[in-house]
Amino acid sequence: MQLNVLIADDHAIIREGLKSLLENRGIQVVDIAKNGREAVEKAIALKPDIVMMDISMPDLNGVEATAKIRAEVPHARVIALSMHSSKKIVDKMFNAGASGYILKESAFDEIYDAIQEVLRRNFYLTPAIARMCTDGQGTDRSTWETKPEFNKISRKQREVLQLIAEGKKTRDIAETLGISVKTVETHRRNIMKKLDIFSVAGLTKYAIREGIIALE
Repeated sequence: MQLNVLIADDHAIIREGLKSLLENRGIQVVDIAKNGREAVEKAIALKPDIVMMDISMPDLNGVEATAKIRAEVPHARVIALSMHSSKKIVDKMFNAGASGYILKESAFDEIYDAIQEVLRRNFYLTPAIARMCTDGQGTDRSTWETKPEFNKISRKQREVLQLIAEGKKTRDIAETLGISVKTVETHRRNIMKKLDIFSVAGLTKYAIREGIIALE
């Protein structure tokens, strides 16, 4: 049976390079997506076996996109392909339903091995990060835990927060999410109240700190 892969990354050179490498191994790339929202739409429509998911993407980040894809296309396995080695980000991706996590600096052979591993319903964690997470290295495993205030805001509110932090205007956010301007304003008030942050600058700093958006 032909293996189908969807690639989601906001950098064209990564998308095209990975597509070429996979196809040279006989793996069909059914489509590519430039952001998390597009990745969700294409995953639902195409139902790929594997989604190669960047984390820092505009409109909808890889963590939230992964959660949506796993909810809508349960058989699809998501492998994070990221520059981030932060334990906090890795933890969020696995909590969202990812089956694998690879650094972009990894060799292609590792990417191929990760795909085979998750197809066997196993998890794959790139060795560089796995070594960081061993207790023998003295790692403080408590840093993997998501901060309580992060869980106070819903996934929809995190979508709104990302768009606010990216500088989107209220009307544009409403159009992107298919909700009313009033609903966006309500979400923003609730986010601020739950996080105890009452400025856009403060929300932006929080979003960067929590990996909801990234400084390129």
